[in-house]
Amino acid sequence: MISQFAPSLRFPIRLAMTAALVAATMTSTEWAASAATRYGPPADASTTPDLPDLTDIEAQLTELRGLKFLKAVPAEHQSLEDWGKYLDKELDTMFPPDKVDGFMAGLVRLGMLKHPIDLGKEFKNALLSQAGAYYDPPSGKFYYLMTDMAPQFLETVAAHELVHALQDQHFHLGKLLEHLEAEEAEDVRNDDEVLAVRFLVEGEATYVQTLWQMKTMMNSDLAANPQLETMTFQMQANLDADTIIKMSKQIDAAAMGLKDGDIAKAIEAMDTIPPYILHPLLAAYLKGAYFVMSLRHAGGWETVAEAYQHLPATSEQVMHPDKFIKERDNPTPMTLPAMDYMKAKGWKQIDSAMHGEFYLGLLLSNFGCPSPRAARASAGWDGDLYRAYQREDGRVMFVLATTWDTEEDAQEFYKAYQSVLRTKCSLPDPVSEYSTKDGETLYPSGAEADDAGRLALRGREVFVVEGAPAELATRIMTDLKALDLKHVD
Repeated sequence: MISQFAPSLRFPIRLAMTAALVAATMTSTEWAASAATRYGPPADASTTPDLPDLTDIEAQLTELRGLKFLKAVPAEHQSLEDWGKYLDKELDTMFPPDKVDGFMAGLVRLGMLKHPIDLGKEFKNALLSQAGAYYDPPSGKFYYLMTDMAPQFLETVAAHELVHALQDQHFHLGKLLEHLEAEEAEDVRNDDEVLAVRFLVEGEATYVQTLWQMKTMMNSDLAANPQLETMTFQMQANLDADTIIKMSKQIDAAAMGLKDGDIAKAIEAMDTIPPYILHPLLAAYLKGAYFVMSLRHAGGWETVAEAYQHLPATSEQVMHPDKFIKERDNPTPMTLPAMDYMKAKGWKQIDSAMHGEFYLGLLLSNFGCPSPRAARASAGWDGDLYRAYQREDGRVMFVLATTWDTEEDAQEFYKAYQSVLRTKCSLPDPVSEYSTKDGETLYPSGAEADDAGRLALRGREVFVVEGAPAELATRIMTDLKALDLKHVD
């Protein structure tokens, strides 16, 4: 169910993202209160950094996590220049030239991307600016990328990457990634499943790293106080990306040993990263940590280990842990009409994906829906499928079919998406410039509008067609409303 072209797959699993580590640190009240006295000055960037001794950290993580290191984990510093060269090799396969333009054009028309960008370049810039370190499964080694920071932050980065090494040694992280890449359909990306696995892998590394910080640097056993632990990680999970950016910029960088260092630069660079790239990265760490904590609370570390054998399949399952732990809420398999007539009318398919709860919430946020409302409107998700087409003249259209747990959930998404269409069409709110016909809402008004956004609510389903000429849009919407979906309850 995963296409080979899944640009968010490889690197965001096994990275130490500096902004996420700072946010995780600062949401711990005890840690934040004493940070100014515990952190020393950052290392001198003009000298070769003194890297942490991993022996004690490995022993502490073994005791905390209950897993032994099966072999030593080498670590060394890598220059950003060499990191960039490494990225270039991987990006060539992540963003194949024959697919990336269609992928980008479809997501711009959908609104997941706010404007056209060079996806490979933007993704590389994000990783160059944000990655503090990364673990490399083929070599079993991790690399520090940012080293001009206080020793305690270097140790924290090391702890995070050593958790990835434990995951690899016990749960075969490399094979897990290969499994995701091998589960591919002919033309459909399952971005939702990829993100769910990122929540598990990065969430565990962030969770264990935070417990390690509190225990070794603060002599506080957070895991021994389930109520405080839940409050701490729930606070992290509830942070949206905009809040994380604002909070990160408000920290006392000098007291934290970050002034003019790599982390300070990373925080400043967050404003330049497209939300489609940045928001899932941050969520995987902070929301993922709460997910893994919930797994451990439900059945100990054994339940965490079992999650690697039976992976989460949707962002819904990891954002709402009960839907994974108590009774797995599997999505309804979605289909779209065959629409064989599209080719005859000059339309070529350029992209198709399953986005899931998280990305649909991001879509709503991109068009001004406040984060709390976007979260409510995308909750109750039960399945979706998107497909984009392009004509020779460059015109792009898309079809989106969604289904929800209840009719009330569908209505909430329907109302939120009305706001999306109003924003896309630059219409006032409240608005009268729309019309309703045969159960469809059209923006702008007029059944003959050549580029109307069409939105239909049918029980638990919400269907969207945008960018198609009026006659074609009518035909597609008729086919959508005739779909017979078999809900998984």
